[in-house]
Amino acid sequence: MNNTSTLKIWSGLLYLYLAWGSTYLAIHYLVETVPPLMASGVRNFSAGILMMIWAKITEPDVRPSSKAWITSLIIGTLLLGVGNGGVSIAVAWVPTGYAALIVAAVPIWLVLLQWLWLRTIPSPMVLIGVLIGIIGVGLLLDFSSFSLEGDSAHFTLGILALLVATFCWSLGMVISQRSQLPYSAAYLSAMQMLGGGAVTLAGSWVTGEFPLLNVSLLNSSTLYSFAYLLIFGSLGGFTVFSWLSQRTPPTLLATYNYVNPLVALLLGYLFVHEPLSLKVVIAAGIIVVAVILISIGQSLKRRSAISSKPKQVL
Repeated sequence: MNNTSTLKIWSGLLYLYLAWGSTYLAIHYLVETVPPLMASGVRNFSAGILMMIWAKITEPDVRPSSKAWITSLIIGTLLLGVGNGGVSIAVAWVPTGYAALIVAAVPIWLVLLQWLWLRTIPSPMVLIGVLIGIIGVGLLLDFSSFSLEGDSAHFTLGILALLVATFCWSLGMVISQRSQLPYSAAYLSAMQMLGGGAVTLAGSWVTGEFPLLNVSLLNSSTLYSFAYLLIFGSLGGFTVFSWLSQRTPPTLLATYNYVNPLVALLLGYLFVHEPLSLKVVIAAGIIVVAVILISIGQSLKRRSAISSKPKQVL
């Protein structure tokens, strides 16, 4: 990568670090008045419609193939239907910072999927970075700070939902990168959000969420949270994510999962009084080191692969 592309990639990663790190708090406020799957489905389907309109305006001659739509439906279902939908369910039952910590398991799933399925052996530095990142996230865990009395069943279901969500999100990331669909980030985002949003709304209907919506309970917090998630989480975040997924290795892209918990914990502390201690500051340093190691490890591996290619003799 040249300097310009490096700047663009890290600008995109920084956006994901901040925008998606703050979505946990917004989801927390949104699911107070809207059923979780419905909230996720309406948000992503609406974003998909807006993104498709934009894609049609900017690229009117593009006609995605049926194969592209099917692939996007699969990816959207994994990323948004199960991934984002599972997180929305969990945030209704577990603290936002804790949910973000569980989501940080995505890099582990990614390494395992690439290793076992794609036979891609990660470099030692990448493995060390992943392990250090998990240690940093683990340092943040403090079960004594969370009360399980009375809500133990919901808490357990929330953790299970997060584990399934992180696995499906990781699988969606791998499939997205391998598919290499020849379309712009706008079209890819639109197709995936429409597919994922539709599947989530179908799940909301099947699980009986629709009758649970009480319109009289909707308030300004609901509307602001929805608008933030729609604009910054879905439209902005997923477009940046789709763009990065075509240009960066999955393990580097997944580093946002190490930073997002810090953002979520800080916002949870400031707005909903979730615990924040010196341990968080120490863990932050460890996680930053992990991000740097993964980035350097991927860069060195790419350079080594390029240098090992035979040079043409003119």
